[in-house]
Amino acid sequence: MRVSAHTGSGHRVVGANAGGLRYLDSSSGCEVRICSPEQDPALWDRYLAGALNGYRHYGVQDALDVEALADGRSTSLFLVAIDPDGSVVAGLRAHGPHATADDIPGFRPWIGTAGEAGLRASVDAKVPHGIAESKGGWSTRSVPRRPELGALVARGVVHVTWLLDVRYGFGVSPLHQLESYRSSGARQDPGIPAVSYPDERYTTVPVWWDVSDLSAATPAQRDLIAVERAQLLEARRP
Repeated sequence: MRVSAHTGSGHRVVGANAGGLRYLDSSSGCEVRICSPEQDPALWDRYLAGALNGYRHYGVQDALDVEALADGRSTSLFLVAIDPDGSVVAGLRAHGPHATADDIPGFRPWIGTAGEAGLRASVDAKVPHGIAESKGGWSTRSVPRRPELGALVARGVVHVTWLLDVRYGFGVSPLHQLESYRSSGARQDPGIPAVSYPDERYTTVPVWWDVSDLSAATPAQRDLIAVERAQLLEARRP
């Protein structure tokens, strides 16, 4: 039965099915689940465990702030990839829709920097069309198809943004991950200076996805987005 599912942060996922949505990623062989923490608390815990493990590997676990995230109230949707043996091998989460720059967790590293005013203006211009932030993307290091999982997470940003019924997805990307996000249509916000985040080892920039214009995505990623969106649309039918 088709329902309007209310997320833990109070936002509505238009047309979502109770218990979340599913699609198959043909490139990795994983089933992908998208739902709110409220809809599947056990799966949310598995997302957090995988994210914490990945962040610990790089010594940036403090940036995840698991204690603040644990109850799921700040997260509108999350996505996980489940491999054929049932292991959760990748994921991300989405926050929003957001009304101001100060509502966006990823905006905070620019507060007090030379880029704050420019990024705030960019957010303000997009708020009328809807903004959701994607954060906490990770994939396990112990599987042979890790590049495919990275591409899955990049496409996942497009899917969760679309499911939250907003036009713009916001994220922050270290320069070494930028090409992965660009593959799914992300564009670096021009003129905004990079910051060192989550620590001095990383040079990080703000990026945007416009789900109404994915022309910047690679042809392979655009094709997979279309196939996966068709599965999501089918899953949303009554």
